[in-house]
Amino acid sequence: MSIKDRARIFVKSQQTTMKAFETSINASNGYINNITRSISLEKIDLIVEKYPILNIEWLLTGKGDMLKPLTDLSEPELQYINEDADTRASITAKALVKIDASVSHLLQEVSEIKEELIKKRK
Repeated sequence: MSIKDRARIFVKSQQTTMKAFETSINASNGYINNITRSISLEKIDLIVEKYPILNIEWLLTGKGDMLKPLTDLSEPELQYINEDADTRASITAKALVKIDASVSHLLQEVSEIKEELIKKRK
């Protein structure tokens, strides 16, 4: 799986569009789709800044989980703990969507591995 494939998976998990993602990192429309090898350091810095929940190692290499564990997030990212109940509920719902996306991603990987095993058996 390529960087652009992983970027698409992350963007979908965030329930946003690729255009919105590209705009948020000051990239031109189609930037992600045109990636051939890697992302510039400037864009990586912006992605880390704008999407602190994203595991950048996963984006770049495919290693690890797509999303960082909550224990890895810094204090500003955990500020929602002090929010009102409606805000916490909204954040919890968004977190559940992200978890669902992670599970979907893992299921997709398991399916791909099964297909590879079936091909190797033949």
